[in-house]
Amino acid sequence: MPVYKDLQDMVRKAIEAEMREMEEMVETMSKQIREVMENESYLTPLYTEVWKEREVIYVVDVPRLRDETIYVKVNDQTLEFSCVDSNGLKYKLRIRIPSELKGCNVKVSRVRGRVTLKLVKEES
Repeated sequence: MPVYKDLQDMVRKAIEAEMREMEEMVETMSKQIREVMENESYLTPLYTEVWKEREVIYVVDVPRLRDETIYVKVNDQTLEFSCVDSNGLKYKLRIRIPSELKGCNVKVSRVRGRVTLKLVKEES
């Protein structure tokens, strides 16, 4: 009987040692991935562009978006959108504004986890 118990203990200890080594490897790889992601300037979110008669609508999809980090800026020819998700990943999107929408108003809303940017041509 003691031989089986010793053998069982050896196997259990070997498995536990392998599990600790695997956990350390996973932790090391997670840290490396986190560092690479932080060193990268920004990720580009997925977005969809919808053209209508007097407006363009951009639907931007960022998983686990934190509302308080949404930043939208309109320059002469570009629309800049940036935000951070709940994991701390930074997203940035630059979109060239069509010439026919110069001087447009931008309306920002959030619906079902997606940010909607509506560029509406001002009445002349």
